[in-house]
Amino acid sequence: MSRRIFAALELPPELQRQLAQLQKDLQAAAPPRSVRWVRPEGIHLTLKFYGDVAEARLLELQAGLARAAGAVSPMALTAEGVGVFPNPARPTVVWAGISGELAPLKQLQAAVEAEALALGFKPEGRGYHPHLTLGRVNDSVGPAEARRLMDALGPARARPIGRFSPAKLSLMESELGPGGSVYTPLNTVALGPLERSSQG
Repeated sequence: MSRRIFAALELPPELQRQLAQLQKDLQAAAPPRSVRWVRPEGIHLTLKFYGDVAEARLLELQAGLARAAGAVSPMALTAEGVGVFPNPARPTVVWAGISGELAPLKQLQAAVEAEALALGFKPEGRGYHPHLTLGRVNDSVGPAEARRLMDALGPARARPIGRFSPAKLSLMESELGPGGSVYTPLNTVALGPLERSSQG
């Protein structure tokens, strides 16, 4: 039996509420039915997507995340601005940006990636760009609608959203449900020295 697994930093309820308001504002301005918006409670800061993982390997991943988390202290981050992947002409994902103490965040992501590589997981094919996925653009959106969508996002490109200080790293499971993906934390470990993280 396998599960769809990823590592992420979860968001506090207050930031989820702020992101929900942002989504509501963007949805009102965007072309109708152009974006499938992610449920606010499901928004998280992904560090590594492992894909389908055999249940027997979950303990290995948990141990690797504990080692990675032990090398980095909690950090202060800010969610601000919006953008799209891969480009404005053919947007597929609408995201909120991350700023603040990015050096420890990238150090943590690199440590998570190194642990994954040591266990035989494939490396990411691109550099790490920290972001919060707000929605996915429908395949039916053509060039004209894409331009309207980018116009709708324009006023929020530099909009401050909220601050957060993640202190724990989570091993998450993704399950596809009737209303979209449902994310469940399987194991959580505190950031910081290993003797403290073992208590998380």
